[in-house]
Amino acid sequence: MKKILTTLALVGVITTGAQAQSILISEINSNGTGGDFFEIYNYGATAVELGGWKWVDNASALNGGPSFNGARAFAFDAFTLNPGGIALVPTDAGGNAAGNTAFATSWGLIGANFLTFNTGLGTGNGLGKNDLVALFDSAGVFQTGLNYGTSTVTITNGDNSIVSLSPFNRVGGGTSAGGHAGEAGGGAATQSLIWDPASPGNAPLYTAASSVGLYGSFENPNNALTIGAPSVVPEPSTYAMLALAGIGLAAYRLRRRARR
Repeated sequence: MKKILTTLALVGVITTGAQAQSILISEINSNGTGGDFFEIYNYGATAVELGGWKWVDNASALNGGPSFNGARAFAFDAFTLNPGGIALVPTDAGGNAAGNTAFATSWGLIGANFLTFNTGLGTGNGLGKNDLVALFDSAGVFQTGLNYGTSTVTITNGDNSIVSLSPFNRVGGGTSAGGHAGEAGGGAATQSLIWDPASPGNAPLYTAASSVGLYGSFENPNNALTIGAPSVVPEPSTYAMLALAGIGLAAYRLRRRARR
């Protein structure tokens, strides 16, 4: 029998109490040129060793489901993700250096950080429609995930306790629309789903990379319909920065009035 672990009911990302690291999935593309990928971002102040961590998609019951101990849970090789750092995981590439290099070439990336892993399949493990990515630490504890389907999914930890991963919250309101990752965020199937860095890392909002420049998004050099921001350090949008500036100005004026 599975043990039930009390979960924090955040939509799209759930952390597990004291063990939680300041890690989130900042981007997913499930249907673009260059292959499927996701991106991990460290929004905290402490480096995180990702060696031994595992990732899993919404694997079928035959493969053990989205579980730390499932057949489709793949362990990362040693890699330290520093504060503010990004690491890419091309899932179609088989987790090896050659596949990562091909991905970098497709996107025109120079100096990007990549995680490697061994699928044991001889091939990659692509992402599909209404899919998810869940991350477990090396102890088998679920740390974060991004569900771009339309239904809540049960995630199983290494000790067989479970957490529930709900569809993500969208920028502007609502939750995942389902389909490929870009479609789930209100865009096209070939576009990435990206984190809005104006939202907190432990309560993220996501949207489609629907235009060049949005949170650093750019076109894949081989296909203008594939838009994403792989390896781009997340920065709040101009509108978010203006809003914050406006709040600061209003607070300043209130303080001045209070002193009069």
